Formats: sequence, C-alpha cells, structure tokens
Amino acid sequence: MNRKIVSTTLLVSLLALASSGIMMIVLGSYEFNLRMHPVHKIFGITMTISGILHVYYNFKSIKKYLGSRKVLLFGIGMVAFMLLLYFAGYKKPLDEKIIYEIENSASKLHK
Repeated sequence: MNRKIVSTTLLVSLLALASSGIMMIVLGSYEFNLRMHPVHKIFGITMTISGILHVYYNFKSIKKYLGSRKVLLFGIGMVAFMLLLYFAGYKKPLDEKIIYEIENSASKLHK
C-alpha cells in the first residue's frame, strides 16, 4: 500500500512541477511566476520526499540497473550535466540593483 501511495504522490508531483514550470516559462509573466511559485515549491518538496521514498522502496532494482555499465555511465553523465547547469546558473552575472528592486517589490506584495 505504501508503495502505491508513494508512486502516486511522485506522479502527481511530477505533473504539478512540470505543468507549473512550463507555464512559468511559456507565459513569462512575473505576476504569474509570483502566484505560481508557492505551488511549484510545495510540489518540489513533495516530489523530493516521495522520490527519496521511491528510491528506498525500489533500491534493489536500482542497484541492478546501475550494475549495467551503460546505465551507470548515463547516470554519471546526467549528474555531471546537472552540476554543470548549477555551476553555470550560480556563476551567471546578475545586476544587484534589479535584484534589490524585485525583492523589495515582492516583499511589499506579501504584506
């Protein structure tokens, strides 16, 4: 029963994250992003927790998958790609003045 609940939660979280993320990109509206961001964050946390539980419940199968050299190398490549994107995003230069204005405006909205 737990496995079914975890898998369903993982699926719904994936749908919520994918649909909210795609809408945030496609619409490109700061207003929409501010409204959708809490939903995106909540389902991100939900997906993380259910993903960890999913790995826990399926650990034996995952170990078998990673026994294949091809799958292991693919997994390592995906992790390397993720780290590269994190690094590129972190190193991207940002205008401090614009960041301050956005944060100041956002804090006024939450009051």
